[in-house]
Amino acid sequence: MARIIDTQRKLLIQHGLLEDIKEAGQDYTGLTAAVAQPDWTLLERDLIPLFQRLDLFLLPGDGELAELAAAGEQARLFPLLEKECPNLRQRLADDQLTVSFLPEKGDNFFLLTAADQYRFYWGQGATYCLSSGKKSGDDWAMIQELVKQLTQGGREFLTRQIYQGWLEQDEGARSRYLLAASGLADRIVQTPLKNFREATRLGQVRHNQAGVAFKQTAKLLRFKTGIEKKELTAAKLLADEDLSSRLSQIVFDQGGENGEAIVLPDEKAHYPRPLYLQDPVTGTILEKPAIDSYQEEPVAVEKPSRQDVSAIFDIIRFYRDRKQDNESQAAFSFLMYVLESGSIWKIRQAIDERNGIVEDVPIVAGLVGQGETGKSTLLKIASNLTIGNTKEIVQASSEDKLFGMTAAVRKKLLAGKSLSKQDRVSAYSSNPKVINKNIWNFTDHYMDEEQVITPICIDDPEVSLFSSSAAQSFLKKRSNRHGEKLTVEPVAIFSMNSKGKDIELLTEVGRRGYVISQGNQFRKKTDADIHFFEYLDGNTDNHGHWLNNTLFLYLTRQIDRWLEKMDDEDYLKLKRDFLYPVKHAFWQLVEEYGLVNTETKYYFNMKNYNIVEDLGRRNWSILLHDEATLREITFTRESPECMIPARVFPNKGSDINRYFAYLPASAEICKTFDSQGLSVNMANMDLWQGNHLLVERYEKETGIAAERFEMEKARAAAEVQGQRMGENITPYLKKNAEMMDRMMKVTEQNAQLLAEKEAQAEKQQQAEAEKKEQADQIQKLQDELAQAKEAAEAAKSEEKKPRGFFDRFFK
Repeated sequence: MARIIDTQRKLLIQHGLLEDIKEAGQDYTGLTAAVAQPDWTLLERDLIPLFQRLDLFLLPGDGELAELAAAGEQARLFPLLEKECPNLRQRLADDQLTVSFLPEKGDNFFLLTAADQYRFYWGQGATYCLSSGKKSGDDWAMIQELVKQLTQGGREFLTRQIYQGWLEQDEGARSRYLLAASGLADRIVQTPLKNFREATRLGQVRHNQAGVAFKQTAKLLRFKTGIEKKELTAAKLLADEDLSSRLSQIVFDQGGENGEAIVLPDEKAHYPRPLYLQDPVTGTILEKPAIDSYQEEPVAVEKPSRQDVSAIFDIIRFYRDRKQDNESQAAFSFLMYVLESGSIWKIRQAIDERNGIVEDVPIVAGLVGQGETGKSTLLKIASNLTIGNTKEIVQASSEDKLFGMTAAVRKKLLAGKSLSKQDRVSAYSSNPKVINKNIWNFTDHYMDEEQVITPICIDDPEVSLFSSSAAQSFLKKRSNRHGEKLTVEPVAIFSMNSKGKDIELLTEVGRRGYVISQGNQFRKKTDADIHFFEYLDGNTDNHGHWLNNTLFLYLTRQIDRWLEKMDDEDYLKLKRDFLYPVKHAFWQLVEEYGLVNTETKYYFNMKNYNIVEDLGRRNWSILLHDEATLREITFTRESPECMIPARVFPNKGSDINRYFAYLPASAEICKTFDSQGLSVNMANMDLWQGNHLLVERYEKETGIAAERFEMEKARAAAEVQGQRMGENITPYLKKNAEMMDRMMKVTEQNAQLLAEKEAQAEKQQQAEAEKKEQADQIQKLQDELAQAKEAAEAAKSEEKKPRGFFDRFFK
């Protein structure tokens, strides 16, 4: 969304540029504007009805020859005027519209005028300055002078006379008419050769070898070189049938029959809607109804519900339990890529800032497999998770006008010619090379849209799409970007029918494109399965819940925040796993909603899906499940390894190298191989395959299985014999148990009587001891009384003795 800065009031206007022009246009009658590559259908629908007078100036692209761009633009516009742009055509007829092209690249501007006021937008890229006021004073004079400078050298491109002249031409003469009307023929004969060389050099620098503008300019250079010594005028050049035909082919047919991609005016109609954009500076996510809409609204990013999070695991379980072989690892990795797709450009940017390898972050994803394996369903899930519907998936097999049109027919359409009956019969090519190149070019155009983060989903192209040279060229061009070229950019997601063939990936494609196989069909579908398919397709709800894009928008914002705070430790995790940011953000939701268990931990801890390893596992599985192969394998008792001879591999053993390359080194299955074959660790191979095939075969061939069988047989017999003996002895054991019970009761009674006797004896002894103690006490008292009595009697006898003489005085 272009920002508008009101330079007079010093504030930032919240409207988008086109939205602001449309709103303000109600008060103005005239529009003067300079734009690059205008969308004529957008102008026809939204701007032409607003203004009574329009003067438009077309800006060339960087490194383009203005006249070359003008000729191509005329060839695109003039046929539209006949059928699809009645407002433009009427303004031309009323002399209320002129269109000119400028010789050099300049700034964009929009000048709205009324009787006594103006409104002027001026800028380039994403920022425009706004000035408005009365048509008086220095400000208005300065703006008039600026507009004059910006439009200096403009040449008429579309007027009533030019368009009427085109209509009057025969079909065969229209291409030559456009070469004259655009001024390209004049420039070719009048401009020095060195200027063409310089234009070609600039095109090469700015557009790369793959750029259409560079290719056209380079061909014009060769054309100019070929006629340099001829005395030509524009009229003579166009009158020469051979020269004019060659020049028309360069301008209106970029590449002839060599599979060059096709661009049609309605290409953007196939882009997703709604679109989600992201401001590269603020990170704000915006929603746009369609690519040609001027309406852009900030998105209120909501926190996903527990159902939104658990729905991801419902999908993974479905691809684990309902398929004939577990493909949940592939489904989980694919869903994580989809949920991270809105942040892929920022992840690449963060890696580039630390001088990392951005090419290792895939910019496209491809689902590959046979029919009825769930590829298209996963693609619908991706569409639901990113834009909230499945209506905008591009059906490659039915989009003939986009991907299958022949170069000859395209040449006629771009030149404004009507198609003959024979043209319509042979209008479309079935050549996979042509179609693949067109699909990649279509994808390239979509990725060029500014600030878009919504992935485009394309269903059912040829499986050769990823193995074509066009794929390598496209992916290298788009992914080898660094520095300032790393801007907001969407990804593309494809679903392809392999038709039973393994996909062959070039190394450069495998790094830049994330290809995921879906090789197994679903089991017999139950009513519950059918209902769940409908839910995944977005046609019905699941317990009151629909698949939506809340989780995608939320995780995009969370990943952005994580990248802003990323430290060195986080960066190492990102280098090891480009999906780490989305897993990290998603796991926080899993923990918060109490969804942590053994199952969820498993998916987050496992490695990302790898198609090379997956296809290798599948091919090894097919080989090892062949009884003829198993008969050739040599097993040695007490050895952990078996010998797989070279003769069992396809193509009489010549594929042994390929099968060895399938084995991941980290699995420690086989160290090396020779002409005799491979020495394989059986346990590790079975672990990689997820079965016990080789170990069971080893035990069978070496007799271990038979020995184990005999041992199990003997153990089972012993258990049966013991069971029978138990049944026979049970009555005797029961009687003995009863006798033992009676004996135990008697013993318990005797013990109780003995205890009672002992207690009674103890009481009797205690009573006797108490009696003896009482007797001893009585005896003691009696002794003490006797002693007291004796003492008293002795005292009395002493008193009765007669006292002597001295006793009286010495008492």
